[in-house]
Amino acid sequence: MENTLPKGSAQYINRLNKIKVLNLIRESGKISRADIVKVTGLSAPTITRIVDSLINVEKLVAQTGIGESGGGRPPVIVHFNGESKYVIGIDWGRTHIHGVLTNLNGESFADIDIPTSVTTDYTESMERVFGLIEGLIKESKIDQSDLAGIGVAAAGFVSRHNQHIEFSPNFGWRDVDLCKPLLERFNVPVIVDNVSRVMAMGEMHYGGAEKLKNFLFINVGYGIGSGIILDHKPFYGNDGWSGEIGHTRVAKSKRNVRQCSCGKKDCLECFSSGRGIVETVERELSKYPNSVLNEVAQNNERLTGELIAVAAQKGDELALKAFDLAADYLGTSVASVANILNPEAIFFGGKVMKAGDFFFSKIEQVFQEECLLNKSRSIRILKTELGDMAAVKGATSLILNEILNFNV
Repeated sequence: MENTLPKGSAQYINRLNKIKVLNLIRESGKISRADIVKVTGLSAPTITRIVDSLINVEKLVAQTGIGESGGGRPPVIVHFNGESKYVIGIDWGRTHIHGVLTNLNGESFADIDIPTSVTTDYTESMERVFGLIEGLIKESKIDQSDLAGIGVAAAGFVSRHNQHIEFSPNFGWRDVDLCKPLLERFNVPVIVDNVSRVMAMGEMHYGGAEKLKNFLFINVGYGIGSGIILDHKPFYGNDGWSGEIGHTRVAKSKRNVRQCSCGKKDCLECFSSGRGIVETVERELSKYPNSVLNEVAQNNERLTGELIAVAAQKGDELALKAFDLAADYLGTSVASVANILNPEAIFFGGKVMKAGDFFFSKIEQVFQEECLLNKSRSIRILKTELGDMAAVKGATSLILNEILNFNV
């Protein structure tokens, strides 16, 4: 949802000024009109006009009260009015669909998580999403007319031009439009984006990256992706396919080739994702007869990343080897990206990052060895502050971000 006003026009300049003022008010918590004039450098009449519009027309700002006078007229204090509008965020995963309903301040009023199954026919899951959204509205007891929009985080290559999921290796979807049915059903703006970029936006608006302009978010789950934030804005690339670090080749061998879900071979995902770690164990299991993971296989139980993580925490040699290999490839790959983009920080999230500190520490160690660093330059390596809520909170921020930029 991009702005189409001609650059240099009065309307375009007014929109830019309004964006600047609205974001300043939101970031400040509470601020006087006089201080807005000082910070922005805009004239007092311009600020009065913009703030009055934000209060009375867009209803995104509210007057909080009157500040203490320094001798003249007492200053009028305003704040971001995030309490009166609501957004829904959907994390559409392989095995579950998680939804939350929040206000524009990120305060949650309803939270529903339902199991689902992976299917190439998304229409059945869409019906479950319809029911989930209706359940969120009912549980929160809001008036549906106060719903500002629905954001969806989905795994796959999402087109920047039409928001279609052009291809999702995790689901087997091709050219899937999730927006249209949701728009027709609920009659509110709908935004769909790649889950890793969405997680980065959640960290930017609600997590540990609120004060950062340039950072990466690495999502390590069933697959691997990254969200790139440059100058406090999500970076999409030409088509929206930026950040696909999981589909870069990290090994090349005629023997022991690993097939990636994207169709290529020996991608980072094949070694460092949840399914990659499982594959490492399955390939090496016969060489480690004393591994506790052999008991799982002998009992015909399915090996999972969670089981392997528990074994690694207990010191199982094979499990630790699998996570060590994953951390080595991941730390090296992320260091290469950091050398190109020079971010302030790199956040790690996703279900595999819950394996334990041993995994995170190994990634950090490899990163420090491979990245170009010196005394005057450091890149912080951090875990997401949002935990399992990163994708779903990020999905709500898709709508918030559009509102803050007056695109909806």
